[in-house]
Amino acid sequence: MTAAAILAGGRATRLGGALKPLLVVGGQRIIDRQLAILRPLFDQLVLITNDPTPFAGIDVRLIPDRQPGKGPLAGMDAALAHFRSSDAVLCLAGDMPFLNPALLQHLRDAPPALALVPRLASRPDPLCARYDQRFAPHAEAALAQNRLALHALLAQLPVDYLDEPLLRRLDPELRSFMNVNTPEDLHAANER
Repeated sequence: MTAAAILAGGRATRLGGALKPLLVVGGQRIIDRQLAILRPLFDQLVLITNDPTPFAGIDVRLIPDRQPGKGPLAGMDAALAHFRSSDAVLCLAGDMPFLNPALLQHLRDAPPALALVPRLASRPDPLCARYDQRFAPHAEAALAQNRLALHALLAQLPVDYLDEPLLRRLDPELRSFMNVNTPEDLHAANER
């Protein structure tokens, strides 16, 4: 079974420190948009955050990082540790307002892999990817050595990639991979 985790720990420095999952796109908070897509697909779902206060009232289990302040890799580590009984965890950035169910379903149902990572223009997107429990020791070792760059860790491991032709069949406009990192991104997301 595959669980899902939304990683909501980013500092959002380019957005004045705003909590990106709580930003409104198309009249709805990003977190609410994500939960509406994820709930029908995943029986087990959590939000990884070190500050539960802003997420009070949202009907999702909140889990803290085991190693706060170490970025997305720490969020993935927390998700894998929390879901030890699951085969794998789909890890998603909390700033992606346009998740596509067909893409998520493919990530969920694809054959087992240490990591199954979409790749656009030869660049992996590790925060819309599935990680097997066998990935957990690699994440833990990297965190222990303070090697926090996900791209560098993935480059050292036998990762399975989903390349653009398949991704476009699942999500023709690749909208799932749009992140809200800047005020311009937020404006563009609302225009869509």
